Amino acid sequence: MPAGSPFKTVEEVDSEGTRIAVSARAAYDLYLTRSLKHAELVRGEGLPGAVELMKAERLDALAGLRPALLADMDSVPGSRVLDGSYTTVQQAAGTKRSNAAGAVYLKTFIEDAKASGLVQRLIDKHGVTGKLSVAPAG
Repeated sequence: MPAGSPFKTVEEVDSEGTRIAVSARAAYDLYLTRSLKHAELVRGEGLPGAVELMKAERLDALAGLRPALLADMDSVPGSRVLDGSYTTVQQAAGTKRSNAAGAVYLKTFIEDAKASGLVQRLIDKHGVTGKLSVAPAG
């Protein structure tokens, strides 16, 4: 949200007269196109283009992936990222149903990676601490 925005929740953003900058053809553009009832999307080329569009046209909000939004806050003084989300990107690992041993291995590996702290160490190493959420081990 740009400085001075009255919005306090993600749900409030979908209101009449609200214009949201978004990266054209991004997954969240497609999702928001289908789900927004009142707000208007204004598309830019990539997230940098959407950020510039938001600033140049004084748009009401910017939609994007949380890690990128947090990184771009510095270029929009006084901006903030709202808690909550419209949608989330969920990652998965899988194998063919017929590969029972592979499924057991993947589940065990992933749970061990989370429980041992490997996932958290990688999050910290790559500078995305606080920008991602990972389901707890178990």
